[in-house]
Amino acid sequence: MTDGGGLTPEALEALLAALDPDREQACIRYLQIRHKLVRIFEWRGCTSPDDLTDETINRVARRIAEGLIPANLYGYFCGVAHLVYKEFLRREAREHAALESGDWPPFSSGEPAADRRRLDILSECLQTLDADQRRLVLEYHRDDNHICSRKDLSRELGVPMNALRIRVHRLRRKLEECVAEKLRS
Repeated sequence: MTDGGGLTPEALEALLAALDPDREQACIRYLQIRHKLVRIFEWRGCTSPDDLTDETINRVARRIAEGLIPANLYGYFCGVAHLVYKEFLRREAREHAALESGDWPPFSSGEPAADRRRLDILSECLQTLDADQRRLVLEYHRDDNHICSRKDLSRELGVPMNALRIRVHRLRRKLEECVAEKLRS
């Protein structure tokens, strides 16, 4: 999601100076804006509102450090947050399409030994989840008729479909990170 790293000390200083000349007031305003951005991303149903908020703040701070001082700073934050949200939606759509097309595990090398290793690592990573989480991920991706089986799973767990999708997305992201880490080592 990021477009160039984290927040540098210089960018943070520039952001705080733009928020208010008084350092204490600038920090208070920063926390207020951060809280509002998190709420915006939560309201939009994002799975990682804190990460998206951090990305938004980092981008705004870098632009301010480059010399841009918008007349309406909070409005500028909201505009950047909207763009970050649109990127999030595109990434989610790509991930969903890859899962639906059966491209899991992603980035298959085509070599049976490498693919087998990836599957072994995925099995190891699945074992790091607790039994309920593991069952949820496996059940969610079990059938060819995803819609019906997911509705059944949603009813069984007593959660709305969107909440189910978010839970599975978080678990899948955790598995992807685990697989990537084990492949690096």
